[in-house]
Formats: sequence, C-alpha cells, structure tokens
Amino acid sequence: MILKNMTSQFLGLLALAVLWSCGPKISSTVKTDKNLSAYETYAYLPNSSISSLDKTNQSENVGEDIIAAMNRNMQEAGYTMNRQDPDLLVVINTNYDRETDVNVDRDLYYDYNYAYYPYTTALPVNNYYNDNYYYGYDSYNDIIDYDLTLERYTDADMVVSLVDKDTRNIVWTGSVDDFYTYQSRPTEEVADFVDDIFDDYPTLTQK
Repeated sequence: MILKNMTSQFLGLLALAVLWSCGPKISSTVKTDKNLSAYETYAYLPNSSISSLDKTNQSENVGEDIIAAMNRNMQEAGYTMNRQDPDLLVVINTNYDRETDVNVDRDLYYDYNYAYYPYTTALPVNNYYNDNYYYGYDSYNDIIDYDLTLERYTDADMVVSLVDKDTRNIVWTGSVDDFYTYQSRPTEEVADFVDDIFDDYPTLTQK
C-alpha cells in the first residue's frame, strides 16, 4: 500500500512537471536605471501585428482583448492614458506578423495597409488601437535598439516593449511564447498571458 501511494504521488508530481515544462515561457526585463514609477502616462504606437493573430484561426477579438488586458495592467502599474504627450509608448509585436511582414510591401499590399512600426508612411490605424494610440505616431521613428530587442526574443510569440518617448530608449520588455488562444475562453486566456508578463513588473511588485 505504501509503495502504491508513493508511486501515485510520484506520477502526480511527474504529470505536474510535464505540464509546467509545456507551459508558456515568460520573460520580463528592466532595461533602465530609472525608476519606472517615475513615469505617469502612456499611449500606444499602433502596430498592425496584432491583426495577424486573427489569421491563425484564433478568436476574432484577440487584438481587442490584448489591448484591454494591457490597459488594465498598465493602469494597475500606476499609469494613465495620455494620447497627446505620453511618458511611455507601448509597442506590441507578435511573431506571426514578424514572419509575415518579411515578404510584404506595406505600401503596395492594400489588404495589409495599416500602420506598422517602423512607419514608412502615414497609414490608417488598426481598429484595435482606437482611443489608445499616440497622436504623433506617424512621425515617431528610430527607437534605440528596437531591432536588437526583437532579435533577442525570436522564439517569443508576443513581445511588449515600453519606450521612453523623449529618449527613445526601451525601458522594459516583457515576452511570452506559446501564446495561443482558443474559441472556448479567448478573453480570459489573453488576460492570463498578459497578466503573466506583468507579474514581475517593478511598480506592481512594490505594492
């Protein structure tokens, strides 16, 4: 009986270990010496990458769910929306779009004609960013080390970068791999992923 119980416990722990190893990999990196609580406001640099999630048989509302979850976490971190002159700019990338975009001429491929950072021309903003994007997005370029940051997270399905608007430096990056939602409860799944990315965000852990 004792051996049987020990075997059952071992198998249970093994199953948990397998589930844990198959779960999403979360990364959160502060890239500045500045206290992130010193920032007060934020807005988004519109990026059509979120729309590509809808082309992978995921929920049609994934993009809106990401923005909603991001807004909740940003506000819980102590920031408020300011589209005129934000302290922080939020850039969201997904691998789905980065892989697709290699072969897409954004100026000519009209089905894909949404604002995408870095901006080659003034393009319309994807609906996901309505009421959330920085008004001066179309003239904002040259985020420092932006490409290097994305290269570092080549295995991540979603990368969130917070940029100091004035210095153009990335101050924080969070990422998650195995980002995939299903039709059963997509809104909750998206929220869980975004919440996980912010688990170690400094202003939240200090509360």
